[in-house]
Amino acid sequence: MIDLQRASAADETLDVALAAERARLVRLCARLTGNPDAAEDLAQETLLEAWRSLAKLRTPDGLAPWLNAIARNVCLRWARSQGRELARRGTPSLAETPDGSAAPLDLDDVAADNAEDEVALALERDELAELLDRALALLPAEARTVLVESYINERAPAEMAARLGLGDGALRVRLHRGRLALRRVLTHELREEAVAFGIALPETSEWQEARIWCPVCGTHRLRTRIDRAAGDYAFHCPSCGDSGKIVGSSHLPNVLAGLSSVKSLLTRHCLYLDVVYRRALFTGRETCPTCGGPMRVSLLRPEARSQAWPFAYGLHLRCPACASEDYASSMHLALDTVAAQRFWRRYPRMRLLPAREVALEGRAALATGFESVDQHGRLDLVLARDTYEVLRVEGEAGA
Repeated sequence: MIDLQRASAADETLDVALAAERARLVRLCARLTGNPDAAEDLAQETLLEAWRSLAKLRTPDGLAPWLNAIARNVCLRWARSQGRELARRGTPSLAETPDGSAAPLDLDDVAADNAEDEVALALERDELAELLDRALALLPAEARTVLVESYINERAPAEMAARLGLGDGALRVRLHRGRLALRRVLTHELREEAVAFGIALPETSEWQEARIWCPVCGTHRLRTRIDRAAGDYAFHCPSCGDSGKIVGSSHLPNVLAGLSSVKSLLTRHCLYLDVVYRRALFTGRETCPTCGGPMRVSLLRPEARSQAWPFAYGLHLRCPACASEDYASSMHLALDTVAAQRFWRRYPRMRLLPAREVALEGRAALATGFESVDQHGRLDLVLARDTYEVLRVEGEAGA
């Protein structure tokens, strides 16, 4: 009887502890998803999963980190489901002017429409764990403690202040100093490792290997060259030739501005191009980034293949005034979509599926996509042959 009473009391204690974590989990889910409206439901789902899995909790002291891990998985599932919904919509919505013409979209529109991608970015911690452990080990104990409490254990400021015996002002000062100390470590002592992991941009404009697998072959890592001062950057695969030019050469300072991560830069670039190319396909025109004049938009056909452009399908933009050109292969038209970017985030090592002509509901179409090299995941995209509009997205999420 005594053992049963103790077990019952322990269960009640855990129930109370779970309930006490609810407000913090709502804040965590809101921050991870960028969607305060969904945060309440996601926090509730987190608590339900935790309650069903209480036997897996090793010690009550580890409750907060354990709940954080469950919340991240719940939020990631939510983000993926939202990604599938967005992908089904196909072409991104274009703002319209009063006369019904399409208005240009800027980078802020892209970021707002794809805010859920930040969830995957926040959750991508496995490959950084060792590096961050090393960085934290180099910090003073005071700075290390406050950063772990804030970013690893996800404690609210009031709770942190109480646990550390600090006032609100002192806590803010300590957090600020801790962040500065961590930044110094990652930009000095561990600079090369931070650049290699893609969480810091290189200071040199020389070609360097990035920790990003080529999405065409999936067997080699991309090389990158970034000149922050000039706003120039490029990504290419050393073994794929022209098909591995993920970013041939871009001068888009507004894409590069404010970023400190190589992966974030490439993701933002692809999403930016998705809007540019879809807008060109939708309106039949695009503004030349070099001279500001109108560019001619044309679809590429297999019979137009040449040594200068070896791909059978794609989009060609050309400015008659200054002769500036931009080519987008069918690979890029698929890779730049929100669905492909999400898939690439979940399966970092993926490869391109060959494009083939098909028919979908009597309409000429082009089937392509990506598959994981080392896991069981596959994304199939069907594009309209005459407009490259996304007609269908099918994905298989493997373990």
